[in-house]
Amino acid sequence: MKAIILAAGKATRLLPLTKNTPQCLLEVNKQTILEYQIKLLRNASIQDVSVITGFCANKVEKFCQKKKIKTIFNPFYNVSGMALTLWIAKEELKEGFIFLYSDVLFDSNIISDLVKQKGDVCLAVKKNDLREEAEKVIEKNGLVERITKEDIKGENGEFIGIAKFSKEGMQKLMTMLDKIAKKDIKTSFIDVIDNLIMSGQKVTAHDIKNKRFVDIDFPDDIKKARKTFKD
Repeated sequence: MKAIILAAGKATRLLPLTKNTPQCLLEVNKQTILEYQIKLLRNASIQDVSVITGFCANKVEKFCQKKKIKTIFNPFYNVSGMALTLWIAKEELKEGFIFLYSDVLFDSNIISDLVKQKGDVCLAVKKNDLREEAEKVIEKNGLVERITKEDIKGENGEFIGIAKFSKEGMQKLMTMLDKIAKKDIKTSFIDVIDNLIMSGQKVTAHDIKNKRFVDIDFPDDIKKARKTFKD
């Protein structure tokens, strides 16, 4: 299975750290976030990795060239949302893929377990203890009923920025992307997933339970990541 990492955005919440450096190249314990992610994917037996670039693309491309990782440039990164960034790479993803935000560190067995999950669209979810800035989900009996950045009644988990799409799930995702992109190119990834759910598509949830993950949104999250993954 392939993996796709979305690394096109400016990550303004991490300023001034991201003034001239893309988020994925920030360092945690002397390794970049992207280097960690590539290693973690390979630990989970995923060798085929592509990175979608945008902001500071030359720096990311130079790094990826050394690691023999393919890059895909999104020329619209400054005006588009994550959904359109993913749409740019659709020809690479026809057989299904693992999806990652470029700002999350995690235990590699989260990926290994996710690959084994049934369902055409499966989100890795952390139950309870939600962070304020989390992408919140309502999960019942293994299914995701809603996903949004807004506070919602019944929220009981957060999407950690990692998902799995089968070949069929990819086709359904792209059909929805094509429809939504015509209306709003700034659409987020989770808005597309929420629209899939509203259209009747089953989206399953994989609870990561006590496995480690850190979503690096703010400078303090770098400190948290260094402590969490010091080993």
